[in-house]
Formats: sequence, C-alpha cells, structure tokens
Amino acid sequence: MKNWKKNGLVAAGLLFGLANCAPKVQIDTAQNIDFSRYQTYAWMDPDVKGSQNPLYYNQIATQNVEQTIEQALAQRGLRQSNRRADLLIGYHFFVEEKTRTVAQNRGPVGMYGPYYGWGRWGWRGWGPSWWGWNAWGPMYTQEKYEAGTVVVDMVDARTKQLIWRGWVENAVGNPSRITSQLAREVARIAEKFPQSRS
Repeated sequence: MKNWKKNGLVAAGLLFGLANCAPKVQIDTAQNIDFSRYQTYAWMDPDVKGSQNPLYYNQIATQNVEQTIEQALAQRGLRQSNRRADLLIGYHFFVEEKTRTVAQNRGPVGMYGPYYGWGRWGWRGWGPSWWGWNAWGPMYTQEKYEAGTVVVDMVDARTKQLIWRGWVENAVGNPSRITSQLAREVARIAEKFPQSRS
C-alpha cells in the first residue's frame, strides 16, 4: 500500500513537472487598440519554413491550424470575409537548428549509465543505470536538435499595422507529430486572443 502511494506521488510529480515544462505562450499587443472595432477577418498566406525535412510541410497540419484559429475568432464574434475584412490573420512556422548540453553517466564496459536532458525530438526523461549511479560522474556532450516556433499575427487591414502577436518557441520538435503538436500550441495561443472591450 505504501509503495502504491509512493509510486502515485512520483507519477503525479512527474506530470506536474512536465506541465510546467510546457513552452510559454507569449503575446505582444499594440497600445490603445479597441478590438471591438474589428468584426471581420481574412487570411494572409501562411509562412512555413521547415528546414529540409518534408514532414514539416504538412497541408493537414495547416488546415488544423486554420480551423483552430477560426473557431477561436468565431467565439469572439468575428466572421470571415474576403471582401471587406477589418483584420488580416496570419501565422508563421519555422524550424531552426539549435545546440544543447546533455549529460550521460560514465562507467566501466557493460554498465548502462543514467541519462537525462533532451533528446533530438523532445524530452528524454531520465533513468537509473542497471547497478545504480556511477561514482565517476556524468560526461557532458553537445548535441544538435531542431526546434519549431509558431507565431500568430493580427494585422489591421486598413493601416497594415501589426496590432497583436502571440507565439510559442520550441513548440514543435518532432516532425512526425507536427499535426498534433501544432494544433495544441496554436490552441494555447488562441486562448490569449484579445477580447472586445465591453
């Protein structure tokens, strides 16, 4: 019973830690903007820069992003109109190569040391070696990885000025899961869309 409770607490702690590790949604809003003036919107062309990996160029992911944003805008009373739009909505997704430091435990031949940090496509987690921690200490190495950033913009259609921007850095790191990852992060950005003044 005690072990069950202990394991439950460990699992809860890991889930809490993973939630806190989620990339932060950041926003930037122009001053003195009355968003109640905006009633209609139209789409700008999407801007997707996905390095050389064709998996990043995913039409299904693009459609899901647009549907997520359209639903959020509809909830705020905006309707799509390609003729006389008050707002222009655009999003950008780009992938860049970064470098990070990871640690691996050193040990004699046959010993599997603990690992932790970030893998090429996301969080590795950590695990103990077969015989516990090695007293030799960790060995640090540099590894390259790809990180995707997604940005959503709102532009005044008349002045062509950017009035709102929301973005998440390191939003996508696994091209095979780009559809679900992009939809999740865009939904988080959409939650921050400005509300009309009452």
